[in-house]
Amino acid sequence: MARPMNQLPQIDDPLVVFARDLQALRKKADDPPLAMMAQHSGMSTATLSNAHAGKKLPTWATVNGYVLACGGNPEDWSARWESLRLAAAGVTGDLCREALRRWERTGTLTPPQVTDEGELRELLKTLLDFNGLSHRTLAQQAPGYSHVTYGAVLRGARPLRAKILYQILIGCGVYSLRSQEAWFHLLSSFSWKEGVEGGKLLARVEQPLRYAGDIDMKTLKAILERLERGRGLLAADIVSYDSLNALRTAYEDVLALLLSSLQRSHAQLPHKLGYAFNQVVGELRNSSIPNPAAIAALVSLAMPFHPRLRTRVVMALKNAGELLRRADNGELSVPGPFGLRMPMPPLAPIAPFQRTAPTAP
Repeated sequence: MARPMNQLPQIDDPLVVFARDLQALRKKADDPPLAMMAQHSGMSTATLSNAHAGKKLPTWATVNGYVLACGGNPEDWSARWESLRLAAAGVTGDLCREALRRWERTGTLTPPQVTDEGELRELLKTLLDFNGLSHRTLAQQAPGYSHVTYGAVLRGARPLRAKILYQILIGCGVYSLRSQEAWFHLLSSFSWKEGVEGGKLLARVEQPLRYAGDIDMKTLKAILERLERGRGLLAADIVSYDSLNALRTAYEDVLALLLSSLQRSHAQLPHKLGYAFNQVVGELRNSSIPNPAAIAALVSLAMPFHPRLRTRVVMALKNAGELLRRADNGELSVPGPFGLRMPMPPLAPIAPFQRTAPTAP
């Protein structure tokens, strides 16, 4: 039997209301034991218990794991959690809200202007929130430093060095050289020495890494989970028109996200890679399954800094693509009306690659 949750006070404090609603979600899921929730979420039982205690705002990674363990949709909780996080930021809340709106609208992860290093640290915390990263998951994605070090830097207990800033940016999907330059320019306004070190770091970036554009890691992982879940259903012979439709949508959404990030970088792709880009976009627009080799080449360009996640994305796209090809060829027995030529969702951010000179930052 699940351990009873502590009764929360009947007050209108937003943090307590948030915790109360987490408790309600757990009750709706028939009160799964915390140990079972920990297995599903990868969080400790103590972390999950604190999440619905109403005393401190849990990290997004904790909320995400808690909601998933209760069968909920984390996207329904994201905006509300971010509002609580920004409210806790005090005077820098407006600045962080401006940054979030810009990142969500443009997909380009550049910072707004700040007046001191404390505001810069708050912006970096917001960047982690935007990507749904805790200090521990940041350390996994940017293994140059431990989660303890990242936490100390973001709290202001340790100096914000150029090398640490670079690792934070990489872990948060700030891949574009232009965006990285903008963050280091901001750092240089508080420490010219670290600004110079940042310039040296960027000067050493290898050419293949300069093609990438910023990528919303939180969105990527959410879509990737949909892709892998849909492919798992089909592999278990749970085949239906709806499941195939969901699989194709997730497949196209992953590619759309990666291709649009490449385009936003404004880098001039070599001819062979520019051809692969146009080929994949053209096949998607025709509701065809793109060439796996072209996809693998473009994924490597779009995600140069996370080899494990990149491998996971490539394999998920490859496996889903094979199933969708079989469906297109009539090799799968699908009940109900089916002729898998579904309309391509709007791809407004993606246009055929233009070989234009980069614009000034």
